[in-house]
Amino acid sequence: MGENSKRIGETGEEVVTNFLKLIGWNDPQRNIDITSMDTEHRKYSNGLDGYFHYISPMISNTVENILYSCKYSTDPYPVSQVVKLFKEHYTDLAKTIESFRKSELNQNTQRMHENIDTYFDRGVLFWLNNSGKGENDLISRLDKIDLNTGINHNGIFLVDNKRIQFIYDSINYARNCFTKGDGFDVDFIYFTNGLNNDERNMRNGKILPVQYINTSVLPMRASKNNETTVMIFSIDNFDKNDLMKFMGIAKNIGCNVQGATQICFPDYSETEHLPEVNNMKQIFNDASFTANLTVANYNNPILR
Repeated sequence: MGENSKRIGETGEEVVTNFLKLIGWNDPQRNIDITSMDTEHRKYSNGLDGYFHYISPMISNTVENILYSCKYSTDPYPVSQVVKLFKEHYTDLAKTIESFRKSELNQNTQRMHENIDTYFDRGVLFWLNNSGKGENDLISRLDKIDLNTGINHNGIFLVDNKRIQFIYDSINYARNCFTKGDGFDVDFIYFTNGLNNDERNMRNGKILPVQYINTSVLPMRASKNNETTVMIFSIDNFDKNDLMKFMGIAKNIGCNVQGATQICFPDYSETEHLPEVNNMKQIFNDASFTANLTVANYNNPILR
């Protein structure tokens, strides 16, 4: 049994490693021991599955330190124990982040960067399984959980089966539609907010910000010479009200100068939904924008 658990864990880390490459989190440090501030917690060492850091496109002059933990099983999520187990996983990772702040690893990272105002220490908990059974959406079960642990960190993000599959499918759809062989470059769009208005901040790039790691809406773009397509992906099924909202978002982040726009849902069917799409285009009342707008199914492109 012990050997089987070890193999499952290694498989889980491999899944996460491949996913991190897909989102631009390349070459993370893996399997690190950090001296624990809490000597009663895992004795004297906090084990860490991986560590990645990058200059944030979402917050000016800021480095995001990302410490991630992988929980992986061949069994479905244990629905009756989800809250209890999540609190345990969350506390383990939170204590690791707390210890990281005093670590030599953190000090070395800070020495590598210049002209940085702030460092954020965040956690990502990958809680995954490959059972193919049960529900995949943990986050909806945990939206009202009390996590007032008193442990100091800058946030922990949960990635469940549903979220990792959504991001994986969205990126692969974009890359398959707009291939490098045809000269296209595909990257993420970084929403402008009150914290990244600095002109030096990138507006698009290859690194998925941690703020998007368990998102329900993923913005991307494909560019070739002066041709740009803005893509908005939704984790939720087609809804005409959501479509209207995403049209406004796409027009805004593309500054209405993109050559085309795609809004992508997991269940879109042209046969079923096209009349509603055409109606929403007319209500949007901007023919120069909607003339180059298409709606697609990122799970089954044939259905458009």
